[in-house]
Amino acid sequence: MAKEKTLEQIAYEKLKSLILSGEYQTGMHLKETALVSELQMSRTPIRRALGRLVSEGLLSHNNFHGTTVTYTHFTLHEIINMIEIQWCFAVFCVEKSQRKHTPFNVKLLREMTASMEKAYNGDDAYNYHRALTEFYKTFLLNSQNNLIIEMLDNLWKRFTEEASSSNVFNVRKNRIPHTLDLYNSLIDRVEKSEFDKATEILTQLKEEAFMDLMF
Repeated sequence: MAKEKTLEQIAYEKLKSLILSGEYQTGMHLKETALVSELQMSRTPIRRALGRLVSEGLLSHNNFHGTTVTYTHFTLHEIINMIEIQWCFAVFCVEKSQRKHTPFNVKLLREMTASMEKAYNGDDAYNYHRALTEFYKTFLLNSQNNLIIEMLDNLWKRFTEEASSSNVFNVRKNRIPHTLDLYNSLIDRVEKSEFDKATEILTQLKEEAFMDLMF
């Protein structure tokens, strides 16, 4: 039997949906009194829901200005830039592994692709994109450069929210099994130290991601 949602969870999901849909726009101030009336519930679950959204970066809070929407939608240009940056750093990791003989965490990468496949089979857009960004985070750990991870981490979080709330997953759904095959092939190539082939697969993934943006 499915567990009944708490008022906090209901408030959280409703508020998050309003933010991601753009109904609550960036810079908008959210007042608890107005939300109590709008959501028809008490302050406590609303306050807890707002706290969760602050921790996720969709809202900000300070004692002078209250709670403000900080989430901004990805533009096409930003997505292209993110894919380009991600590709550059991934290729850098392959080249560094070749020079320094540092192995990739193949076990963890396979766990990430398994999570992607599970989410795909369950029609779970959010967890699919979260596993996808975790795959790249794991892959880029081989750079041994925390600055790279930190720089991309905020973009990855925003991308996960954006892609999960939009039609991206449904548009790409028929091509996801092919994409998963490419990721698994990439893991095989780095495990066997076939670095040139790994770079070719990364380039193919980048180009196919760009193609998906055209639809």
